[in-house]
Amino acid sequence: MTGHHPVGHGKSAPTTPAGWVDYWKDYYNRSRQLKKASKESWNATREVWKRKLVQAKRIRCQKCVAIVKLWLKTYGYGLKGSVLKENIAQQGKTRRTTF
Repeated sequence: MTGHHPVGHGKSAPTTPAGWVDYWKDYYNRSRQLKKASKESWNATREVWKRKLVQAKRIRCQKCVAIVKLWLKTYGYGLKGSVLKENIAQQGKTRRTTF
């Protein structure tokens, strides 16, 4: 496979969609970038990921395409703090609290 892979998916990379979401969530929660993130900076980040998608399609790496599409689907609509604090699979569901 020729070309540069836009997303690293070697042996130490997450293997499941939930693993990738956790990886990104941890990354964003650790970064100082999140504390000063604005709509403009998030839009710029989304543009970078859109370019990654074009590159992944160009080199025909299905793994890269799937990972980039997952990022765009999860975070592509903009920064939403609650997404970074909760599991994406639980979003929109009614949560049960235990006393």
